[in-house]
Amino acid sequence: MKSIAHIRTDLPQKFGIPRNSFLAPHLRGCIVFEPECALESAVAGIESFSHLWLIWQFENGVPGGTAEDIAADSAAPYRNGADARWTPTVRPPRLGGTERVGVFASRSPFRPNPLGLSCVKLDRVERTDAGPVLHVLGADLRDGTPILDIKPYIPFADCHPDARGGWIEDAPWHELTVDFPDQLRESIEQDKLAGLIEVLRQDPRRAGSKHDPSRVYHLAYSSHDVAFTVDGDVLHVVCVS
Repeated sequence: MKSIAHIRTDLPQKFGIPRNSFLAPHLRGCIVFEPECALESAVAGIESFSHLWLIWQFENGVPGGTAEDIAADSAAPYRNGADARWTPTVRPPRLGGTERVGVFASRSPFRPNPLGLSCVKLDRVERTDAGPVLHVLGADLRDGTPILDIKPYIPFADCHPDARGGWIEDAPWHELTVDFPDQLRESIEQDKLAGLIEVLRQDPRRAGSKHDPSRVYHLAYSSHDVAFTVDGDVLHVVCVS
């Protein structure tokens, strides 16, 4: 397979990416097609759908959110999740990173094949000289992720109100309260602020690790380095640069 497009998002690192689509519904992304697929005819009728399925390739990369981490990640020759590191069981963040389930009973990025599946909201279609660009909301993909296919979300076939959520229903996700001082909020573009707060609320830190409330974490978001600490259930943004 080869990519038909790449998505541009405000999250250049794995650190901070929502663990499922629509956990950060205001997170913006735009899908830019490869030249051979950047055809108006290829997206004809797509605007009549409100949501799309994206099939994409995981690129787990180097962990961390600092400028040094991003530079190391960019230089890495191999970034996807399909290698010898995959194991038959994983520790999902939803279970605190301490309990194991089967890899096929999870959405772990470390799988035999590095395929991801996300449902996103189609915000608009932009017409450019280089072809159509799809603007979407709620994507849980890092910047530059290769898109392998796009399909319309069809409510009568894809929505199952009586579906069971398995072990996830017994492990409701806990969100943090975000303390984001007004003077620091002013550093973030207004149309990107809501998405950033939603990302922070999901707690970007590694599940199951012991956390020091004095430790400063760094999240790469858009062109910003967002520094924060976490004390209990409250995340404090301490610097935006």
